[in-house]
Amino acid sequence: MTSVQAEVEKHFRHNFIVNLADGSFFGLAMGCASAVTILPLFIAHFTDSTILIGLIGSIHMIGSQLPQILMIGKVARLERYQPLALIITTHERLPFLGLTLLALLSPQLPAGVVVALCYGLFIWHSLGSGFAATPYQSMIGKIFPERRRGMFLGAQMAGYSLLSGLGAVLAGVWLQQLPHPANYAVCFFSASLALAVSWFFLARAREPRHSVPAAAATTTMLPWARLRHLWRSSASFRRFVLARMVAQGTLVTLSFLAIYSTRHLKLGEQSLGLLTGLLFFMQIIGALLGGWLGDRAGHRLVLVGGACAMAAAGLCAALATDSQLLPVIYALSGAGSAILLTNVISMTLEYGSADERPYYIGLANTLTACAAFIAPVVAGIIVERYGYASMFLLAALAGVATMSVLLLTTDPRHQRRL
Repeated sequence: MTSVQAEVEKHFRHNFIVNLADGSFFGLAMGCASAVTILPLFIAHFTDSTILIGLIGSIHMIGSQLPQILMIGKVARLERYQPLALIITTHERLPFLGLTLLALLSPQLPAGVVVALCYGLFIWHSLGSGFAATPYQSMIGKIFPERRRGMFLGAQMAGYSLLSGLGAVLAGVWLQQLPHPANYAVCFFSASLALAVSWFFLARAREPRHSVPAAAATTTMLPWARLRHLWRSSASFRRFVLARMVAQGTLVTLSFLAIYSTRHLKLGEQSLGLLTGLLFFMQIIGALLGGWLGDRAGHRLVLVGGACAMAAAGLCAALATDSQLLPVIYALSGAGSAILLTNVISMTLEYGSADERPYYIGLANTLTACAAFIAPVVAGIIVERYGYASMFLLAALAGVATMSVLLLTTDPRHQRRL
């Protein structure tokens, strides 16, 4: 056992606790100032444009994913990833203080200025998330042993989902009970406090130094040649990235469930709340069980199960004629999405050697971001032209395609043992 491995084993319990707390409080913040509900509602006070309101999710997807490939060269030269992650992640946290101030000043500002500043702050947050992702995920891949990494990421996703749900409940109460715009200011400020606590725990992580290969240490620009080499030399990795991209076509089911349930199947708001709770609960179960099974059986097979669950959810939604199947659809969607979102990170971290990990992370995440941006747009067009049933059926087929590609992909953990 190397000195780095010995340090990792020594600090495993400490790192598990502080990084679990980091992810959980980050989830609390994202629940209090959700890009899915709170921010669109805030912007809707100042514009009637559905395009501007709907762009929030797309902006975050682009900003948080595409820049990751630009950080590869910098991250590959580091002996420790944590310091850079701590610096950059402040840029995804500080904007919520700006949103707090903007909410308080909004009655005195022109509507167009409020919308522009809101978008500017959210773009800042999204880019901060994107640039911080590569050093952060590289740190996680380093400080958690491979045989326990899935368990940690599953627990972190569960903690994130649990506190995110709590934050959403609190935000709903504040929006209803407090006057405008103080209600939104409280939501954004609470998110800022939770993000500060999250940063505190992230700073407590213990990461040992590792030696940097001479070639990486002397590189001063983005190593495109090495990226091309890694991409061309591993057919299994290419198939895995393809599976990640195709999986975005089945994950779009989540984006349309609520409106499909209420408008198409005439579900009441109270019942929708219960089903949303079921979705969150199954995401917690899926993340925990998926991480535990992935550590033991390999993440590839667990991802196949997650894709199967999403395919089944899409098929049930396409065939549903009333609300009776909705609990099954929400349960399958919750468990399947949690597995596809959690175990895919674990499997990405298993490709290549430790010094190659930033390359695999940045390349896989950036390429997946392109599909994640396109999939909801295509799904929306299909809904408008052919209806929900056609969209859900295609989502089910995307789930089957994801399963097929994963079954043709070699598990990197097993490949290293050959």
